[in-house]
Amino acid sequence: MNQNQIITVKILDLPGAGGGCACSDLTRTPEYAAAVQQKIAELKTALAAGFPGRALVEYVDLRNNQMELAGEHGQLLATRKYPPPLVVVGGEAKFAGSILVPKIVKAVGEALNNR
Repeated sequence: MNQNQIITVKILDLPGAGGGCACSDLTRTPEYAAAVQQKIAELKTALAAGFPGRALVEYVDLRNNQMELAGEHGQLLATRKYPPPLVVVGGEAKFAGSILVPKIVKAVGEALNNR
């Protein structure tokens, strides 16, 4: 394991990608936005505890980042192949539809051990 290796975890989000009206699409609600930000804070804390200085978390709202939206992972959400948010660990799409902190922490550990 390279002790200098840093793994980036990107949380790609495309609120409204589920289609339909706002009343049936929970990704368009303030509660969804607050829940996502809370999970990101929990993830940052867990990764800082488990892998100090070795993992970064980046939230990307694809509505405001056309370059990421046009990329491979952004297109998985834009084409509705996967539900938002999409969690990308070390450049590989790992989880979609929720931010599962323990599973992401495990995936980061595996990515660090494989590099």
